[in-house]
Amino acid sequence: MKIFSLNIVALAVVGAISMSSCINSQEAYEKSKLSGFIAEQTKDILAKNPPKPDLTPVETKIQGVEMRVDALDANNKKAQEVVNNLEEKLKTIENLEKESKAEFERSNTSVVFFNTGSAMLSAASMQELYRWKSGIDKAPSTYSYTININASADKSGPQYVNDRLRVRRAEAVKKFLVESLGVKANINVVTNQEAFSKTYLLDRRAIVSISVK
Repeated sequence: MKIFSLNIVALAVVGAISMSSCINSQEAYEKSKLSGFIAEQTKDILAKNPPKPDLTPVETKIQGVEMRVDALDANNKKAQEVVNNLEEKLKTIENLEKESKAEFERSNTSVVFFNTGSAMLSAASMQELYRWKSGIDKAPSTYSYTININASADKSGPQYVNDRLRVRRAEAVKKFLVESLGVKANINVVTNQEAFSKTYLLDRRAIVSISVK
């Protein structure tokens, strides 16, 4: 009787264990299915809504670079404005310099006249040349220049005589400038005469001018 009872108890225990094992297996299976479902759902969600990377650091660096580029552009613009202003001032100075040189040339021109057939300087001609030299010496400008002597003669007399007369008149003026007035500048002598005036007196002359270098 005791043996039968023990068998019953043993069977009951084995059945309980088997039942428990079945329940645990079922729960594990259900959990496995749930995990797989969640994994598939998560995969679908990620596929439809992929995570966006955090670009804030990159955007910050880009903004910093853009700010530096803008600053460089602003500096370049200011530098260009300065250069443009300097170029304008330089052009103004160059124009003033050209005008100053032209005025220096215009204001330092002299004319002396000769008697018919003569290459001798009169007292009036000497005074005129002295006045001309004094004006150049007193001028505030310190330009380097060349002196031009352009001698001419009237139409009276043979051409070969007038050709020699123009040379003699130019040499007379040059000699007075160098030996009497102490001129050191280069002197350019011109004796070609391409035209004549209507008055003989005006053709018997020598024009003394300067060309600024």
